[in-house]
Amino acid sequence: MHSFTTSFLFEMTSLYEHYGSTPGSDGVAFVISSTNKFLNDSLLPGPYLGLFNMSNRSSASRNILAIELGTIMNPKLNDIDDNHVAININSLISVNYHTAGFYTPDGGFQSVRLNMEQVFQLWVDYDGKAQQLNVTLGFPGSPKPKYPLLSNTLNLSSLLPSELFVGFSASTSTLSTRHFILGWSFKTNGEASQLNYSAFVEGYFNFIDLACYQAAGNTKESDWEMNCGPPSFTYKDLVSATGGFKDKMLLGKGGFGRVYKGFLPASKQNVAIKRISPESKQGTKEFASEVTILGHVRHRSLVRLLGYCRHKHELLLVYDYMPNGSLDKYLHGQDKPALGWSQRFCIIKSVASGLFYLHEEWEHVVIHRDIKSSNVLLDDAMNGRLGDFGLARLHDHGVDAHTTRIAGTFGYIAPELARLGKATKAADVFAFGVFMREVTCGRRPVEVNACGEPQVLADHVINAWQDGSIMDSRDPRLEDCVAQEVEMVLKLGLLCSHPSPKVRPGTRLVMRYLENVATLPDFPLNFFNADPANDEVYDQFVASVAAATISLSGGR
Repeated sequence: MHSFTTSFLFEMTSLYEHYGSTPGSDGVAFVISSTNKFLNDSLLPGPYLGLFNMSNRSSASRNILAIELGTIMNPKLNDIDDNHVAININSLISVNYHTAGFYTPDGGFQSVRLNMEQVFQLWVDYDGKAQQLNVTLGFPGSPKPKYPLLSNTLNLSSLLPSELFVGFSASTSTLSTRHFILGWSFKTNGEASQLNYSAFVEGYFNFIDLACYQAAGNTKESDWEMNCGPPSFTYKDLVSATGGFKDKMLLGKGGFGRVYKGFLPASKQNVAIKRISPESKQGTKEFASEVTILGHVRHRSLVRLLGYCRHKHELLLVYDYMPNGSLDKYLHGQDKPALGWSQRFCIIKSVASGLFYLHEEWEHVVIHRDIKSSNVLLDDAMNGRLGDFGLARLHDHGVDAHTTRIAGTFGYIAPELARLGKATKAADVFAFGVFMREVTCGRRPVEVNACGEPQVLADHVINAWQDGSIMDSRDPRLEDCVAQEVEMVLKLGLLCSHPSPKVRPGTRLVMRYLENVATLPDFPLNFFNADPANDEVYDQFVASVAAATISLSGGR
């Protein structure tokens, strides 16, 4: 048999992960077979993956090599655990197996969970001359691990004919699990083409937008599921959860549609269900963006998306229920109690933490593009969580975003975004700066003053500073507050919303200021003008802060 190399990106997700437990499915297998005749009654689903029958043997006319990704431990098949990679030949009793993971350059082993909504990359390499089969697991965008997870000497020429069939087989059993093959490359007698995960993600947005647009017409439900992934909930489930979408379950409404409170008996969980109407301002691209991004990121300061559903021309998103609603109701509403400073400061730090995760900590850069108080929801402990990722876009670290359409909310949009339409981390930081001032001052980003003229919140803060006390711009309802913290947040808000994007700090430095790890420099008031000379001044301040941070950490 010829040599070959193949690589593919895959993801295995379990609905139960949202409920605190992670039972797996029977798994996925990369398959090389002497035939493509698998559709007959003797082949079984479940632990047999649609490849074998109860005898656990292939027929004499069908030889199979399967690289198994298993997430259930089946003692009858001698599985080592419920999270393994295995090599199978004509049987699901493996000839070689290992707990899922990869070897580090120093020879150490790093285990991973296959079904934790994480994209992985698997390499399968066969050297026909040496009769050596290697299987390696890793992450897309990272170098292929030096040492394979599995390595076997196998004479595949005696097993498989010169003409063969290559593909995938999987089984979810009865559990709510989804399997995705996100990219695949295969080549005989040479290196398979590298998989560009960044290009895949960018292309996926374009593809899913087109697919969802088509699905909004007269295409079948199965077409939508094929293009956009299987839904996590049935429409019947969500109708039952909301009592038929009764008005008493209504939490709010807007240009996108309505949000209802629901209860899922299976998980004994309250949820929020966004029901997007056909006339909604939130189109299929925004819907797809939210499913794709928010369905994968996991952080305590981000609202969790539990799943979605499509019914006729309706699109429905299911989230964790936030019992205290959105932050803007507490800042600007008349029927909510005023928040104290400790609560507000905690919310600011929480949202900053979530934004830092999106910009720096997740495997890709996520640009939110619509940070504002109405998109910050409060849980039962009044912790702030950033939500509504309908406008969000993602790209690889170290790569510029390609978005050229202006998006966001008036008052929060950075000046360079209004001119160029380019989504950047700096534009998100600008909006976060507006958000910090809004929370501290209890005023909207743009309001009408006593003379009937619009007043920008930044001007209100700067005017108070010019008049001798920036503290005078704070919300008058903030009686017992820590003056040093309030002043720092107001000045940091101005810095984050500086007219020059080069001057704005990154989210890592913002977190240092908020956590009092670094001290905010004492900028003069005129520093906040749109003067290019301020770029150099700020660079000097950043350099001094970095040097101080290094010295404090012992040079590590």
